[in-house]
Amino acid sequence: MEGLMQVPYDVTHMKNYQDLLKKISKWMKQDRGRMPSANLLLYFQDDVSVVNHWLMNGKHYAKTSEEWLKRMDRSLASIKPIMESTYGKDQAVKWTVYWRTFFIAVAELFGYNNGEEWMVAVFLFKKKKSHHQFSFPPIISLGH
Repeated sequence: MEGLMQVPYDVTHMKNYQDLLKKISKWMKQDRGRMPSANLLLYFQDDVSVVNHWLMNGKHYAKTSEEWLKRMDRSLASIKPIMESTYGKDQAVKWTVYWRTFFIAVAELFGYNNGEEWMVAVFLFKKKKSHHQFSFPPIISLGH
């Protein structure tokens, strides 16, 4: 594939997945979406704790995407200036089509097989206290 950097990584024998992903991220394009595995965030709890997590059937997300598409189609006149200011006047129509395609794809994928094929992972996080965080009594200033 022309223009793509060919970088070999032996994922099977990799011991530090965080380091692997950091290396890979340096040559990945910054403008693409990601579809992480349902349990990926469980492995990165340095700053937050996962209090609970669960999988939801994809039907709700499919219906949400269908609704976004309907709203977009109803609001094309008001969306046009936003698309133009975001993507440029010469790219606005193309990006409107991209967004329509995205909403249709999400609705089809997550609605497939009654929502049982593509799931939505939901996480409840709790912020961890920093080891360097100090607790001081509040300072009340009543003026000079």
